[in-house]
Amino acid sequence: MGVWGSKDKYMKLTEGVILLDSLGDLQPSNSSPILVCGSHCGDNGTFARKLKNCHVKAVFLNNAGIGKNQAGISGLSHYEVENILACAVDHNSAEIGVARDIWESGIISHTNKLAEEAGIQPGDSVQEAVARIIRIIDNTSLNPKNKSFESLIDDEKENSSKVDLKKQIQTQIDGVSITVTDSITFLNESNSGDIVVCGSHGGVSAGEYAQKRHLKAVFFNDAGIGKNNAGIKSLESLSDAGILACTVDCMSAEIFNGQDILDNGIITVCNQLAKSRNIKEKMKVKEAIKYCNFTCRC
Repeated sequence: MGVWGSKDKYMKLTEGVILLDSLGDLQPSNSSPILVCGSHCGDNGTFARKLKNCHVKAVFLNNAGIGKNQAGISGLSHYEVENILACAVDHNSAEIGVARDIWESGIISHTNKLAEEAGIQPGDSVQEAVARIIRIIDNTSLNPKNKSFESLIDDEKENSSKVDLKKQIQTQIDGVSITVTDSITFLNESNSGDIVVCGSHGGVSAGEYAQKRHLKAVFFNDAGIGKNNAGIKSLESLSDAGILACTVDCMSAEIFNGQDILDNGIITVCNQLAKSRNIKEKMKVKEAIKYCNFTCRC
């Protein structure tokens, strides 16, 4: 049976499929070749290497509104380099950060060449695409000359390469200390009380990481906002938790690029705590940072 891995809840899926709300939750012990994930499809090779080391052969992710420089789908080529079939789903068809919705409602908007060669096309549903992949995996008469298909069924080869995670950098803006990271999943216990500018979306799963790390303030990418406002959905719960939170326009700064969020991000949505600090929509992140220097109740 497949595994629904969010919050320790399980549901019956097609065998060989795992559902995770965040790529940060994927473990090396994973044995499911097909990953349906709520995360965005942005990457610089970091997550592609991680997925390869976690035995993933095919992945479905959210296109995060595509955004500046098509950052929301930049991972497609990186997954291809690692021989991972990859598809991005329309952010208006399924909620970012919610794997179950990707699985149940996701409509594919973009694919890499491995997916194309498997016969997957934009407009296909995620479940249709998964059914096609399962047939390929189970097809013993598969043409051995087709390396794209081989990547789905080959026995796993020993891989000693280490995942090269870009962690975080600390800097100051107008005397205010901040942490910059491409993904909120790169943070750890030492970041408690930090003001963080990250390349993650502002959905529920990212908000859970912000609360887990007891941040003081956090700036996300709005991922095109998308279905049911999923790209900004964590903001109010973060306000309730005493965490100032804002999202920036996905066209102003690249998703999965914390430095670009800091340098060029233009705020689209603020939670109540941010508004109480006089942070406003259309304000630049660098301008908003100076309003974040307050006593944290996190």
